[in-house]
Amino acid sequence: MTIEGILQSQPEGYQLLHYPKAERLAVADGSNEPYQAAVWVGFGSGSLQPNSIALTRWEGKRVRIQGFVRTIASLPSFAGLGRGGFGPHGLWPIQIEPYSVQRVTADERREDFA
Repeated sequence: MTIEGILQSQPEGYQLLHYPKAERLAVADGSNEPYQAAVWVGFGSGSLQPNSIALTRWEGKRVRIQGFVRTIASLPSFAGLGRGGFGPHGLWPIQIEPYSVQRVTADERREDFA
């Protein structure tokens, strides 16, 4: 799957914020639970590991990530605790394990408006 968004670093890793920003929601519809308008970028233990230098340069920029997506529905249930989530403290309902991370170029951004 391919997802585009704004790359943001966290102390424990990276998240991909919803793009465009105007469509981000503060809370999920009809609930008091916080809604993470983001996808946790979970680099696995495979051969693709984060290039910290490039990702630091791309922070706050639009990127395209191709990878394997998992949702909380794919997690096992822990009795009364529910299914949890991804990232630190399980706050993200979706995770992408990337096999490709690319910066969206200025030409590609202009094509979006053509």
